[in-house]
Amino acid sequence: MGQAQAQGVKLTPHVVVGHPVSAIVDFANNGKFDLLFVGFMGHTALYNRVIGSTADRLVEHAPCSVFVVK
Repeated sequence: MGQAQAQGVKLTPHVVVGHPVSAIVDFANNGKFDLLFVGFMGHTALYNRVIGSTADRLVEHAPCSVFVVK
C-alpha cells in the first residue's frame, strides 16, 4: 500500500467469507463499486476447463468493471 498512498490513493482492504466469486460479487453489489482489481493465477488450460477461473467468472458476473492483473 505504500506506493498507492504515496500517490494519494486510499486503499481499504476487506476480507469476505464464502465462495470467492459469489462473495466478491455480493460485496461489490452492496458496496456499489466502480472497479474491482483481481489477480490471475495462470493455471493450465485443462484446470481452467474443469474447475474454471475465479477471475474469468468475476469478469462475467461482477456488477462493475474488473481489472485482471497477471
